[in-house]
Amino acid sequence: MAPVSASRVCSRHVSACVSGRSPSVAAPRQLKVSGKASVSASASASRVCSHNARAHPRCEVGVGKATGDVQRRGESQRCYVAKPNGSAVVMVAAGVPPAKAKKPRLPALDALRFFLIAYIATGHFVAFATPDKFLLAFFSQINVVVGAFFVISGYVAAYTSTELNAYEATMSRLEPALKWSVARVMGFYPLFLLVQVVFTPMFAFADMTYNGLKATLLHALMTFTLVQAWFPMKAELWNAPTWFLSALAFSMFVLPYALKPLAEMKKVGLKKAFLALTVISCIAKLAYTYDVPGALGLLEGMGKHPNLVFFNVMRFNPFYAVLEVLMGAVACRLVMTDNAPDRTMEQRKEDGAVGALTAPFTLAIAMVGLLAARAFAFVNGVTLPVNDMIVRGFVFIPLWCLFLMQVHRASVSSESNGGLTEILAKPFLVFLGGLSFPLYLLHGPLGQLFYKKVIAKQLFGATMASYFSYKFFPVYVGITVLCSYYLTKVMALAPFQNVSKALGETTYKLLSA
Repeated sequence: MAPVSASRVCSRHVSACVSGRSPSVAAPRQLKVSGKASVSASASASRVCSHNARAHPRCEVGVGKATGDVQRRGESQRCYVAKPNGSAVVMVAAGVPPAKAKKPRLPALDALRFFLIAYIATGHFVAFATPDKFLLAFFSQINVVVGAFFVISGYVAAYTSTELNAYEATMSRLEPALKWSVARVMGFYPLFLLVQVVFTPMFAFADMTYNGLKATLLHALMTFTLVQAWFPMKAELWNAPTWFLSALAFSMFVLPYALKPLAEMKKVGLKKAFLALTVISCIAKLAYTYDVPGALGLLEGMGKHPNLVFFNVMRFNPFYAVLEVLMGAVACRLVMTDNAPDRTMEQRKEDGAVGALTAPFTLAIAMVGLLAARAFAFVNGVTLPVNDMIVRGFVFIPLWCLFLMQVHRASVSSESNGGLTEILAKPFLVFLGGLSFPLYLLHGPLGQLFYKKVIAKQLFGATMASYFSYKFFPVYVGITVLCSYYLTKVMALAPFQNVSKALGETTYKLLSA
């Protein structure tokens, strides 16, 4: 925002510019004046400081509108900025960085994680929950929705590692890049490792039954090192949903190198970056649709796929995960720069507007409606000219990115309207959001325990579906939620945290050696 008036001044005249005293005080200070006195003091500053412009050409003082923003002018450590802030004139040393804008917490994002994992976990075992064809088709579209997890991961990473209202990354966090990446992976790996170890006897038994000892040992290595997502036909080994962690781990090693240039981009550059990422993602999905006969019109979760290898590459390969993680990071930066210093008040209002068509509730209805429409068409024998990958890349992910941005804006807005964002921020939903990662890790192994024939027969004589049909599914859900709750208690224990810290430090030393 351009200053209303500006003149050059030497630091040793800052005090004199406002107070009229002898120019012997060089230190910056805050001068409390109000009303007309503020304007008078600012004008005085302009008159007195202009006298010293030739002697000290690198020093400036800018007096602007009382927006509460501090505007830096000049680069010398002896330069100062004066700007009315409410009823006070604030003097800031331009050579000393101003205080960083504090980032408010976004509790609604925690609740969103819960709803995502609730949908995906239900989709993995919905065949044991209901015979209803519409519900089966609705919840089978997990390959569309799972992309939202990658986006939200990139969104949160950008929020925590770049500056608010500034075009810069938080380099104290991002450097060294390897340390940042290891820290992010260690945010989920220790708990994954604990669950993996606990259920290894079950995983290994089933694997040896079908594939033998050598393959089981190789599969154990692949899953413990989180590289399984690179193998299209082996990505769902052991704890099947953890292919996501494999792809996410790779993304976290790419992200620190992208966050700095993304953080330095302004709105136009960020929009171009988002468009480029979307186009690249969609081209790959078009190639899959074109090259696989019969792929157009498929509801991939319902029935046998004509080319499972190609389909698995599209949904598991970490490269495509990186694209969606970066989309999330770009979306976050578009919101974080809404109130950047170079944005006018009109631009800020336009950026921060949450209109009816782009309100979180409207966007949520659109995304759910999209899934429901495909399920309705499938049940009624209507073949739509799309498939999971097309819907994900062209429609769902862009909608989800906009949804996150608007939830973010509504969360930090001073004008609360009691909408969906406030509901998502309710303590109970935030609490459920805290269960999302344990739920994600446990729903697969517990599902195998109760429903996988080779396991359930050994333990119970038959699967729970054989004994109780669909009635056991609510019991399975209850057990999974309860175990997830206690797993969060384990995460809070000092021994677990100490082991996690030691594991992270050891991993970083090994990788940086």
